[in-house]
Amino acid sequence: MYAKEALAKTGVRPAIILGVLSEESDLGTNLGSGSWRTDMNPTRDAPLFQQICAEFGYNPDNQPVSKKPWSGWRGAMGPAQFIPSTWVQCARSMGSGHGNLRRRDAYGRQRRRSAERLAALRYLAGWKNAKKSAYSYYGDAVVNLAEQFQQQINVLGG
Repeated sequence: MYAKEALAKTGVRPAIILGVLSEESDLGTNLGSGSWRTDMNPTRDAPLFQQICAEFGYNPDNQPVSKKPWSGWRGAMGPAQFIPSTWVQCARSMGSGHGNLRRRDAYGRQRRRSAERLAALRYLAGWKNAKKSAYSYYGDAVVNLAEQFQQQINVLGG
């Protein structure tokens, strides 16, 4: 249901959206074991995370985020594993609040495996890093998962 709603808003087929959500958080079952206080960039993302939680009525101390590795920052949140600064950037670009993300990457709407794979890679690594071979595992995983989801969608008549 939500994937079909996302299709209506983005033009990206539900199977790809489900592939990304599956790869990111196992469809929301693994939201992370980190804490915003220790795993988020304290100047860029932590204040935004507090703001987002306040807007939705959540206590930030009770919200799981991705745990940072031995160096750098993490703190991605939710089933799609957005970092707070990306969440806010998307919401601002739409001008309609946080509830409806509209990352209309033309490649994601093309319904060709190579184009959808590139869109998934851009989701993970951004436009500049999407073609780096180090990230190819992610694009491959998303399109493979999407094929499995599409088979299920087809059986359900979608």
